[in-house]
Formats: sequence, structure tokens, C-alpha cells
Amino acid sequence: MSARRFSFGTVALLGAAASSARAQDRLVGLRAFGAGVTAEAMTFGGGGLFQGAFGGEDSLRVRRAYQLTVPVTLAVPLGSAWTVDVTSVYAYGTVTFDPADPRKPGSRTATLAGTSDVRLRATGRVAGDALIVTLGANAPTGRAKLDAEQLTAVRVLAAPALGLSAPPVGAGASGTVGVLSARRAGRWAIAGGLSYELHDSYQPIRSLAVGAEGADFRPGGVTRVSIGADGLVGRERLSLSVAGDFFGSDRLRAGVVAPTSGQPVPTTPSAARVRLGPVISADAQLHLAAPRVREAVLWVSSRWRSSFARDGVSVSGSSGEYLDGGVRTSIPVTARTDVLLAVDGRYQSGLGFDDALLTASTTGAGLTAGVARRIGGVTVQPFARVQTGHVRSAAADRPGGSATVAGGSLGLTILSRF
Repeated sequence: MSARRFSFGTVALLGAAASSARAQDRLVGLRAFGAGVTAEAMTFGGGGLFQGAFGGEDSLRVRRAYQLTVPVTLAVPLGSAWTVDVTSVYAYGTVTFDPADPRKPGSRTATLAGTSDVRLRATGRVAGDALIVTLGANAPTGRAKLDAEQLTAVRVLAAPALGLSAPPVGAGASGTVGVLSARRAGRWAIAGGLSYELHDSYQPIRSLAVGAEGADFRPGGVTRVSIGADGLVGRERLSLSVAGDFFGSDRLRAGVVAPTSGQPVPTTPSAARVRLGPVISADAQLHLAAPRVREAVLWVSSRWRSSFARDGVSVSGSSGEYLDGGVRTSIPVTARTDVLLAVDGRYQSGLGFDDALLTASTTGAGLTAGVARRIGGVTVQPFARVQTGHVRSAAADRPGGSATVAGGSLGLTILSRF
């Protein structure tokens, strides 16, 4: 599940607190345990979506994708000024596809399973309440070495066009340090933040985003600058945030992909330096003062990715816009039970430099319904989601280059504050 649509995921429940200045204090002193399970399935219409040859595998048509995800997170106070949280996810995903050449044998399945990296974070106050500091580390427990079958699976499961939960692929060792300062300005709370993330290891998904087929990819650091505001506009509360991610140079060296059978397949022919362009994100939430509801929120989220450069030359078709929006509401039916409803839509321009689903454009909409039941200090949330849309790859001018897609998910999350 994406935290930008109406997500009931445990990780999103804890991580969403960082999205506004008003919520920062809730990160300090938090004591909670969360776990969940989500089953997601997506089906492509017609003969499936065409995908070009990749990593020694022939071109194919993607027919179906399925993923089961189990996130677990724990947050505990460390003294009076700090909180430490740890998060990990187990996932099992499969992709069913047919060869693009009808003369070849029928359907095949690519599978990817395992645990993600373990993410550690410490958040605390320093200099009184003037600053909130975050220290993070990513322990590289997730899968980093992928063969051709697993790369085929991750190119589908990680596609933004499908909006599935993150697949069980490691991001390598990394460390993060960040600071945030918040101030009152009349009826508004204003916050500004700065963070830096240093990477030390290969990142499969980030390398695929620049067209690297499993090569030796060493990512550079990432600097994030953000500003947010939260305040009243009449009877409604408005939350706004803008952030920019600025990337260092990545090193891309010649590498190979291990096929499911046969000899390793060479990929990148020579060493190269890749630099991702800035990514600018903007989010807005309007909390409506609606009667007879516990929460009613209109939200919109925009993410613009600028072109990346390879050896100093900008890559054509590598910039894109990702736009999501919707409304979510929580309606109390008893003192301990709420009905949760959400409608959302999305538009993604896609990236034209590659014909993979990972860079495809899409339009779509979804409907989510759930129940939140509070039992003592535990909140239990079962939910269901349906979605539909249209996906168009850079190979849309050939048969199977675009397709309808439909699917849904069922899940349950449990959050305990103690």
C-alpha cells in the first residue's frame, strides 16, 4: 500500500506523524507495536502489457501480479526525550506472464520473496524543544542479489503504476541524520527540516529507475530540504508541505545478471556516472469541520521528478509528474468503532526513456472501505480496496503497449499503544 493513498498499513500509521509540524511531538515518547497483513492482486486486460527483453530474458506480456505483505514495527521511548523505532516487512510476490512471441511456450511465473531491510530510527528533542533530531540506519538484511527471474518480478511489483506495497528488495546499508525546527506564527505552526542520507551499497530499484539491468550500482547521497505549515483557515485546518530531494552522483559499473539457467548475461557495457535530477514534492490536506464524522480530509499530493544525467548528458524522457488526490473520512458508529471510507485518483506521466512497467504512465481510481475497532489500547482495522486504471508504456505503438488494469486488496492491521 502506498502511504499517499488511503492506507491502513501499520508502517504508514506510525510514519505519517512526520508529515506535519504539529505531529512532530508525537514521534517523541511514542510507545507502540504494530503488525499487519495485506494481500494484493492486479490483472491486466486483453493479452497483457508488453515488456521488452531484459537481463537475458525475452520480451513478454504481463498478465497478473500478486503480493502478500506482512509489516511489523515497534516504537519505544528511550529516556524522556527520545523514541526508537524499528520496522521490517516480509513479502511474497508473483508475476504471471506470457512470452510476447506466440510461437514460444505458454505462461510462466516469476517469484520474489523474503524480508526487507531492518530500518532503525531514533527521534528526540535537543536544546530544550527547539530542535527535533532524527538519526536513522538501514541494516542490509533484505535481498540485494537478484537473478533474471527476480528482476522480472521486481520490475512489475515495484511499478508506481500499480501502487502495490514495497517488494522485499534490500536498499543496502545507509545512514540518515536530520533536524527539524518548528515555531508558532499566530494561528499557524511552521516547521523546516534538513536531512542527509548516505548510501554504501547497491540499490536494485533505484538502479532500475535509471535503466541499469542489475549492474554494480553504487548510489550517492541524498539531501532533503522541507518546509511545512499547519493552521486554521476559518473552521477548517490546513496542512501544507513542500520538500526537495537532491541527489549525489551514482556510480554505475559493468555488471552481469544471473539468469534462471545458463551463463551470466553482461548488462552495462562500461562504467558510467549517473546523477538523478531533483525530486520536488508538495502535499496539502484540508481537514474539514464536518458534522457527525470523526475525520474528513481532502488531500492532494504531487511529485515531480526532473531528468537524470548519465556522464553529464541529460537523458531524454526521464522526467515525469506523479499526482494523487482524494478524500478520506472516519465515521463513528459506536464509541469504539469507526467506519473508514476513502476515494482516490492518480495520474502519472510516466518516463519515456524505457518501455518497462516500472516507468509506464497511468491514470486510475480506487475505493477503500474499512472498520477501526478500539479494544482497550489496541486498534484493529480490517479493510478492503478495489481499483482500476489504464497503463501505457513507452512501447504503446506496438501490440500490448497499453492495457487496462484492475484489482484490489484485503488486509488487517493491529496497532497497540502501551
